[in-house]
Amino acid sequence: MISRRGLLGAAGALMGTALLPRSAWADTAPPKRLIIIFSPDGTIYPSWAPTGTETNFTLSPILQPFAPFKSRMTVLDGINVEAARHGDGDDHMRGMGCMLTGTELLPGSVQGGGGTPAGFAGGISIDQRIAASTGMTTTYKSLEFGAYVKSSDVWSRMSYAGSNQPLPPMEDPLKVYQRLYSGGGLSASDLARLLKRRKSVLDGVSGSLTTLEGRVGGADRARVQAHLDSVRQIEQQLVSQGSACVPPAQGVGLDLNDINNFPAVGRLQLDLMVSAMACDLTRVATMQFARASSDIPFPWLGISDGHHTLSHMGDTDPVSQDKLVKINTFYSSQIAYLLTKMDAVHESNGKTLLDNSLVVCINELSKGNVHAHSPVPVVLFGGARGALKMGRYVKYAQPQLCQNLWVSIANAMDVPLTTFGNPAYCSGALAGL
Repeated sequence: MISRRGLLGAAGALMGTALLPRSAWADTAPPKRLIIIFSPDGTIYPSWAPTGTETNFTLSPILQPFAPFKSRMTVLDGINVEAARHGDGDDHMRGMGCMLTGTELLPGSVQGGGGTPAGFAGGISIDQRIAASTGMTTTYKSLEFGAYVKSSDVWSRMSYAGSNQPLPPMEDPLKVYQRLYSGGGLSASDLARLLKRRKSVLDGVSGSLTTLEGRVGGADRARVQAHLDSVRQIEQQLVSQGSACVPPAQGVGLDLNDINNFPAVGRLQLDLMVSAMACDLTRVATMQFARASSDIPFPWLGISDGHHTLSHMGDTDPVSQDKLVKINTFYSSQIAYLLTKMDAVHESNGKTLLDNSLVVCINELSKGNVHAHSPVPVVLFGGARGALKMGRYVKYAQPQLCQNLWVSIANAMDVPLTTFGNPAYCSGALAGL
């Protein structure tokens, strides 16, 4: 006969942190994840905005790489980063520092291309606010990735742990790999053996619970059945994790000073991000392509001009406009690569990592040659397990406050905010998402 002590022992084995992945014992369903992706220097609005109605729309040239994900994306046309229109600093500085924080820049000594000198942002960023609630059981509360950021100033920092507390992105994929995986020293075969051992423990627990189920009364039988259902859910997650939670090949280090490696570095970082999410090392991550006011060239696109330089050319210059469309389409293709990788990770609720996540794409400016902060280009993917409605092109008749969007996104991630950032620029959740 299996005693209550035996049942407790089985439950203890089931809950052992040394044997089970965090996602298996923290939730009965796969966790929601948040990813925020930045690209710089504004966009070319006529080539970015879709055409059509909210649910029957045609993707623009810049958004065309997202065609396979059209039913799982929402384009938001009319988001205003109001905080970036106030305070010290130049437009790129304010765009970058206020974008995710919703607070003005602090006074400082860094002089931009215009305005008064400024320092870093004066508040926590939305990714860190959400991570403070969702990252309590993961190895890393959040992970910040970057590619060719190349500086440590306000133009290069979008994530903030608090006022005047910028978080630097990790720029070297080799160092990211070593940070995430070298400490554990687990190869793919090591991970397979670990998962097999975890599965063996679950089999033992399940067998004990099944035997017990036949020897107890109705009320206790219902409780045992609930335990069995939990075991089966964990087993499904382990099977899912076995195929998804495998570190990508470490490979060799790339020359981070060679701009030709920019696409490869970006994709390596995205590979590592997907792996970290699949392994439940973190549930919040950001990816920063370059920095605000970035002037890198794009030789693999046949573009030798700097991005920022091109962004200041006039709207009637067809050559520069065409190059800017190509640059922004390239960034879309990098993000589409991430979405494809996420959609290949199948999870225990019958959905993919993409379905269980929310991916947010944003820029520090709307239009480069006038340094506008409204409407900034915003695209959402995944929907956070149905929390947000996808497959839409939402064109607002009046500009909507960006901080209202962050409140809605926090709520979608099960973080109950009613305001965020400077309350002067926030009126609550964005209606209709």
